Amino acid sequence: MRKLLKGFLIGAGILVALAVLGLIGMNLYVQSAGTQRRIERALGGALKVPVHITSTIVTPWSGLKASGITVPQVPPMEGNFFNGEGFTARFEWMALLKHRLNATQVSLDNPTVEWFQSGNGRWDLPRIPAAPAASPAPAAAPAKSVETPKWEIVVHQLAVNNACFDFWDHDGNRLAQFAGVRFNTLNPRVTGAQGHAVCSDISARGVFFIRDMSTDWSYQHGLLKLSSFQAGVGGGQLRGQGQMATQVKHSPFTVDVSFDGVNANKLMTDAGQPEGEITGTLKGWLDLYGNPGKTSSINGSAHLEVAGGRLQKLEILETLGMGLGIPELAQLDFKTAQADARVVGGIVHVDKLLLQSGNLELTAQGTIDLDGKLALNARLTVNQAIVKRLPSIIVDFFQSSDTGDTRFIDFQIGNTLSDPKTHLLEKLQGVRIQGQMLDMFNTLFKRKHHKAEPDANGPQP
Repeated sequence: MRKLLKGFLIGAGILVALAVLGLIGMNLYVQSAGTQRRIERALGGALKVPVHITSTIVTPWSGLKASGITVPQVPPMEGNFFNGEGFTARFEWMALLKHRLNATQVSLDNPTVEWFQSGNGRWDLPRIPAAPAASPAPAAAPAKSVETPKWEIVVHQLAVNNACFDFWDHDGNRLAQFAGVRFNTLNPRVTGAQGHAVCSDISARGVFFIRDMSTDWSYQHGLLKLSSFQAGVGGGQLRGQGQMATQVKHSPFTVDVSFDGVNANKLMTDAGQPEGEITGTLKGWLDLYGNPGKTSSINGSAHLEVAGGRLQKLEILETLGMGLGIPELAQLDFKTAQADARVVGGIVHVDKLLLQSGNLELTAQGTIDLDGKLALNARLTVNQAIVKRLPSIIVDFFQSSDTGDTRFIDFQIGNTLSDPKTHLLEKLQGVRIQGQMLDMFNTLFKRKHHKAEPDANGPQP
């Protein structure tokens, strides 16, 4: 029995020693400069981008691990298009000896992508430079050459963990950032792939924020599609779909989304606006199409409704409220609020804007141009409860409606979206001054006329 146990231990020791030697030999082989360059070329050939790897190691429990993976930027940009801490590949061991990395699963951890729009408006990927054409050599006796074996890499499943994508326009302005991205795909290829993705944070131009996005996606011949899109925005839900042609000039896109339960105050404060100016719950839809790097090409339409809303601390309404003597404008609790708009050539055409409270109604229509300049025609309509409180000179400035139980006043709203202005109060102030001067002249004239009037009974003796 002891001899049998001793033989077993010796055999096991020999097997362990052979396994260790084999692992050491495999690492020496994989970590050699020549093999590492061949792996880089194989990865670059498979992805069609130039890939650089700092180091590689093989372990029996995690497979092939590579660290320090980089892809340089598209010239003339400097730096790296892609930086990755590393990837782990589970593979068939014996296939390595045949220069074949047959990976059943590849995990890519903490990669970052800095993607810059090119001058021609495209989102180009780094490419392996074409080899220069060789000049014809003089005829000579053929020499024996030793062909370097080519590596073949096959990936059956790819998982990306905690990635970050930054998209920049050609002027160096960040258009969008996707952080905390995780996605997976089966049998990925350069020409096409599909899978499921989640993203913890998305920001657009640093003013619009989306949380906890999930979507099915596909990429086929340069066309990126997102379907069954779901995300959180302003405490509510955003659903929709979209696509972008990444290899076409200016990268045209389409997006069609609906939203519900969005907290207006949170949406505005996330965008850097003062708290409490706008409250309520938003719902509606938005569809847009065009080129993200060319605002004048964007077209579409939108519809918005607000429930349980309030407008306060809004300078233009506070000023109107004080000037007209209507305090309800300074803190407007509206029972109905909605807007319909179209986007044509990047210019927003407001077809209908309606804010309605118990005693008044504010409507507007007009345009908002590319620079945020406003050109709106507005109307304020008030009922008899407000009319009775107004000074007579202000009441006269309001026109009677067809029904006779309300009065309205028309005015323009201009300047910019962030600082709207109106000249209505200046006009009203001018009318007030004119009225006051007229009253003063009438009073003086009546007094003089009264003093100059002779006594009907003649002078007293």
